Amino acid sequence: MSSLQEALAVLLGAESEGVREVQEARTEAEAMGKNAMEKMGAERDRRLEAAREKARMLLESARSAADEEARQITDLGKSERERMERRFREVAGDVVDALVRENVENLLKKGGRPA
Repeated sequence: MSSLQEALAVLLGAESEGVREVQEARTEAEAMGKNAMEKMGAERDRRLEAAREKARMLLESARSAADEEARQITDLGKSERERMERRFREVAGDVVDALVRENVENLLKKGGRPA
């Protein structure tokens, strides 16, 4: 019976060892799963931050381009207004003189009576 008890003790020891190994494997698998989830989360966060940075750079570039275009439009408008004012000053006297001459001629044709 001693050999039967020894066999039973060996079997019980083997069962305990098997349970312990299964538990260790589960713990290791859980740790590996947690580690993988943490790595995936970190990668996701890194990608999100990269996307935010790219979007920020694109917005800044667009804002800068819009500011430059607005400045150019303002400068162009100012130049055009100055050109028109200068041209008006150049021809205003001649236009007034021509209108006065035309009115005088019309008055003279009518015999000097105002219309």
